[in-house]
Amino acid sequence: MKISIIGQPGSGKSTLASKISEKFNIPYLQLDRFWFEYGGNKLKPGDIEGVEKVRAYMKEKVTSFINGHDSWVSDGTYPRVQSIIVEHTDYVIFLDIPLYRRLFNHMKRTLKSDRHKELTKWEDFKFIYQIIRRTFLKGPKLKQFVLDHPDKIKVFKNYKEIESYFNNL
Repeated sequence: MKISIIGQPGSGKSTLASKISEKFNIPYLQLDRFWFEYGGNKLKPGDIEGVEKVRAYMKEKVTSFINGHDSWVSDGTYPRVQSIIVEHTDYVIFLDIPLYRRLFNHMKRTLKSDRHKELTKWEDFKFIYQIIRRTFLKGPKLKQFVLDHPDKIKVFKNYKEIESYFNNL
């Protein structure tokens, strides 16, 4: 079983991937971890060289992970590595959750947990702007990715569909 979970920030990718990993006792590839490991969150705006180094690191780590496991689940939407992942996955789950719900999810997780140890609560709170921005800037590219891979994509538009899918795995 090789599953990739994609979607906009706050859609529930990590939650679903973690549940699948636990249920089937398979490795979990969390793309955000690689971004933070290499300092992607500390890059200054306009640092193209730094961004390219982080992307190369992520590509190397993703390739190594995929080649090292027979079964896995991944979560994250990083276009530069998504093409590598989709080549090796059995299918891709696209969590197409509305913006208002993703904003609510983000606020809830920001207040309740230390989601990313590399971020302060304030930095996590400020990510709200990025959630809105990415919805409009990256949303069309994500939907195009889905259209480009119809044979591998499963789309879920709400949490009842996701829960039903998970329970029937």
